[in-house]
Amino acid sequence: MEVHLLADHPELTHLLATWFYEQWGRSNPDLSVGRIERNLQERLNRDRLPLTLVTFEEEQPVASATLKIREMDTYPQYPYWLGSVYVLPEHRGRGIGSHLAEHAAAIAQRLGVRELCLYTPDREKLYARLGWVTMERTVYRGEAVVIMRRTLEVRRGFSTLP
Repeated sequence: MEVHLLADHPELTHLLATWFYEQWGRSNPDLSVGRIERNLQERLNRDRLPLTLVTFEEEQPVASATLKIREMDTYPQYPYWLGSVYVLPEHRGRGIGSHLAEHAAAIAQRLGVRELCLYTPDREKLYARLGWVTMERTVYRGEAVVIMRRTLEVRRGFSTLP
């Protein structure tokens, strides 16, 4: 399992946009594959947020996650977020999502992020095992979600990512 920056594989933006649309976009009339693809273009960064990661197995992309800025407009006091964690259905249940979330947290930490947040409708236990703490339960965009937070020890001096 290898994790790469999407910036090193920009040809995958359309594929990831398709994954995300299939997973989250069909029920949102404001989203399209094209709009998601344009958002991903803004995440082709290497040394600053926002940035997107892609996990490969046997040289094939199987998962993705994004370190975002201001994910939820209802929580402007929390600037840094982990989001769009997606694993292809046939690869789920093997720890890929956990590995990717940990890798993303390590990158955020290297970039000086002290605290990361996320929201999830159904993976609270998974993230709790990884050290995330539940802040609250709420409804966001019509869906019951859990807001979670993880404090990161700040490390400086890393020059390469991932």
